[in-house]
Amino acid sequence: MGRTAKNRDLPHLPPVEKVELSSKHLAPRIVAAALLLLIGAGALAYAFGAFMSGEDGWREIEVSTTNELTCGSDFVFTYNIGASGASASAEARAVTALYTQAATHAYRVFDTVQSWEGVGNLYDVNHHPNEAVEVDPILYAAFSLLEEHGSRALYLGPVYAVYQSLFFCQDDASAANFDPFVNGEMAAYVAEGAAFARDAGAVELELLGNDRVRLNVSADYLAWAEYNETEDFLDFFWLRNAFVADYLADTLTEGGYTYGALSSCDGYVRTLDGSGTSYSLNLFDRADTLLQAGTLNYTGPAALVTLRAYPTGGKGLSLYYQWENGGVRTPFVDLSDGLSRTSLPQLTCWSKTAGCAEIALGMAPLYVGSDFSPAGVEELADSGIWSVWCRDRVLHFNGPEGTITHLYDGYTLEK
Repeated sequence: MGRTAKNRDLPHLPPVEKVELSSKHLAPRIVAAALLLLIGAGALAYAFGAFMSGEDGWREIEVSTTNELTCGSDFVFTYNIGASGASASAEARAVTALYTQAATHAYRVFDTVQSWEGVGNLYDVNHHPNEAVEVDPILYAAFSLLEEHGSRALYLGPVYAVYQSLFFCQDDASAANFDPFVNGEMAAYVAEGAAFARDAGAVELELLGNDRVRLNVSADYLAWAEYNETEDFLDFFWLRNAFVADYLADTLTEGGYTYGALSSCDGYVRTLDGSGTSYSLNLFDRADTLLQAGTLNYTGPAALVTLRAYPTGGKGLSLYYQWENGGVRTPFVDLSDGLSRTSLPQLTCWSKTAGCAEIALGMAPLYVGSDFSPAGVEELADSGIWSVWCRDRVLHFNGPEGTITHLYDGYTLEK
């Protein structure tokens, strides 16, 4: 990006409590016959019988290649080897091969950094404005779903680049160069980028059919992009792994591998389930500290999405920046002004019929921005997407499927 702020004295930031885990509310609970799969601040617990070692039983499946770039590092995939009755060793090899192939292909499809032979990807679309481009069917389906939901978050590519630079910063002095809440030049830049993103006359992705698209970009926007040395008009950013999770889960299911669960570092979960397994997801609330509020329990295959306004750990840290005084910047960018803004500390939604991408797109108008609408949550419920969220030590839950248990000190449940 051509215009970046120079180093300067760090301005005063409004005081925000640091994100810390309260040990009072996070005392370990022993759940009989459960395997915990970490999902950011929560844990997805599998109640499937004693964890087994050896060839048979539940194990983490990792991509088998070290020579290719894949999405594997963003996900944890756990599979019950041998549960289908197949040979454990043969099934392990087969499911690993399919998972590796899918994770490699997904990386290439959503890559914004380079083109890949035989894969029409996001890089190709960005670098051929005002031209017809053939894209991978996965990408075309993703574009179609965004259009169906009327979402223009995809067009915030130049704005997301600023936040990505911020999230890479290692200290507050560096972060001051990129944080629009601190740096007036960056605030003006992201506001300009958001204005272009909102304007269909400036940028619009046209779906031409047969997996062909045209990214229409106005002369003014092209000139602005050239001046600022940016070519990434489109970027899925925080939505990327929602689409990847669905692709990985659907590929595994179509291949006959349904005895497993897949979760990403940024809150996307697909339980494939071929055996009526029961699951639980720990629910958290951020007040002065990060507190465990309760547990969501459900059975069978589902998709879950947890959007959170705080970093949790692991690779998920790469989607946030936390200032020394505790202030947090998140990847959730308000289209109105290009600023990072959320309406709740955390919102979890799940469905037995919708995938992660459809759930996330339905949640976005409720979560990204400053106004949370309980009426909007009910509209999601009408489409088979249920929600749970916290306010003032109250867990609000509207799901006909699933139950809430293990309420912690001071928390009550409202249905």
